[in-house]
Formats: sequence, C-alpha cells, structure tokens
Amino acid sequence: AGVEEGFVAEGAVAMREEVLVESELPRVGDYELVASRSRTSRALSSVASLEAPGAEEVRTVWVRGRVARMRAKGNSCFMVLRDAGDARETVQAVYFKEKAHGGESKKMLKWLGALPEESVVDVEGRLVAASVKSCSRSDVELQIKRVFVVARAPSVLPFLVEDASRSEAEIAASQETERPFASVGQEARLDYRWLDLRTPASASIARLQARVCGLFREAMDAEGFVEIHTPKLVAGESESGAGVFTTDYFGTTACLAQSPQLYKQMAIAADLGGVYEIGPVFRAEKSHTKRHLCEFT
Repeated sequence: AGVEEGFVAEGAVAMREEVLVESELPRVGDYELVASRSRTSRALSSVASLEAPGAEEVRTVWVRGRVARMRAKGNSCFMVLRDAGDARETVQAVYFKEKAHGGESKKMLKWLGALPEESVVDVEGRLVAASVKSCSRSDVELQIKRVFVVARAPSVLPFLVEDASRSEAEIAASQETERPFASVGQEARLDYRWLDLRTPASASIARLQARVCGLFREAMDAEGFVEIHTPKLVAGESESGAGVFTTDYFGTTACLAQSPQLYKQMAIAADLGGVYEIGPVFRAEKSHTKRHLCEFT
C-alpha cells in the first residue's frame, strides 16, 4: 500500500509516498509537515478497538496516540500510548533488542528512549495477548515494528498529565512515603487548560456534558420543539432584576445577554411553536462561594 504522508527519517531526509511502499519505510522518524497537501491511506485503529488476537491469528495494526509514559532501559522499551481521540483509553507498546539487527536495534532503542512524553506518534505493531493492569486495554499489547512522530512535544512541559490525573486522596496518601506525588494547582491547570483536558477526569466531564446536551436535544426534538440560537450581545438588559456585563460595541454600550427569554417569546409569536436553546447566559452577580453564576448554560 502506498504511504501518502511524507516523513523525515533519522538522517533528516524527506521521503515521499511516490517512491516508498510500507516494506521500504525506515523503522523510526519524524513526519515532515503535511500542510493539508495529502491524506494518508493507512488505516489507523483506535485504542478502544484493540483486542487480543486468537491463538493462531497474526494481526498487525497502526495506532495513533500520545506517548503517556515512556521507560527505556537496557535492551527493552515500554511505552504507554493514550488514544489521541479518547484520553480514557491506553495501551502498552513494547520493543526489545533484536539479536539479528543488533546495531539498528540499539539505535532504535536510543531513539525511542528520547521521545518526549505527550508527543503524538503513529505506531505499527503486532497485537499479542498480555496482562497489563496499568492500561485500559489490559489483555493486549503492541510489539513495536515502526514508530513515526506526528507532532513532537517539548521536552519540558508545565506539568505531567500523569500528575494531574491523580486524585487528591492519592496525592495526600503519598506524602508520607519516600516518593511523594506532585500536586498540580488550579492556576496551573487553568493556565494550561489544553494539557489538563488530556486527563481522563477532565475529558470525561466534557464528554458527559456533550452527552447530556445530546439527550436533552433528543427529548425536545421528539416533542416537536425547535432549537433556536439567540443573540448574546444585546442593546440593553434582558432582565431588570439581575446585574449585567457591559462592553463597547463600536462606540455603543452593549450587554451580554442575561436570558434568551425575550427571543423565545418572539419565536412563539412567530408561530414556531415550542422552542428551546442550549447556550450561555451571563449575569454580573457577586458570589460568596467558589461557584459563581456569572456564566452558565
């Protein structure tokens, strides 16, 4: 099969799919910048879809994921891949030094050991049955054949996703041990939200919110309601009893909508029947707790 994604091999030489087939690919390297010029024809398997093969079955797959953890020592390398599309799904990938390819195998181990965590990689590997309690795919692992870097992460990150994924109870319990776990504060999580959202808990909250909205839409649609989308920048207060946020709108004062109520009434008067909206509203109300109602859905 042709390979449509270009890549830069260890010697920084760009190679194209017109002159390469899968069997001629180097074993490791960095893809060159695709810039939306091409699309791979390679079939990528999700981590969640990986299952242990049968006793006589030989199955090789390509998986795209983030390097969640990496441990390379001596003649072996153990990598935990986190699915690039689902932070909850992980699988272990392993590589052991091959006697038949001693020099090349040693270079590959060194290259793998230098991969920064959180890099996005494509891994080609053979699926084998295994017992891996530390991964969501606990009955299978990948025996690495090739690894290509899609996006290389910085060698130093603001914090480790592994640290941010631990519960407060787990961190507190570790403080009395010889190796206490690091704690990631709220400020760091908010400053680097894109990194914090890779933790299973944060990713699950986003997925749960999406599912709740989906179910709400299904229920309202089933009753014949029409979903509408109302303005969030309005000329005046939507409700007189609540505080309002104001902003400049090309020399005119505008307000952030406190409620879509007026527009829902207009839609009903326009004979749209029952209507609903899922969207943010804003109220400039001070709170004595950490749970502010300044913006909610």
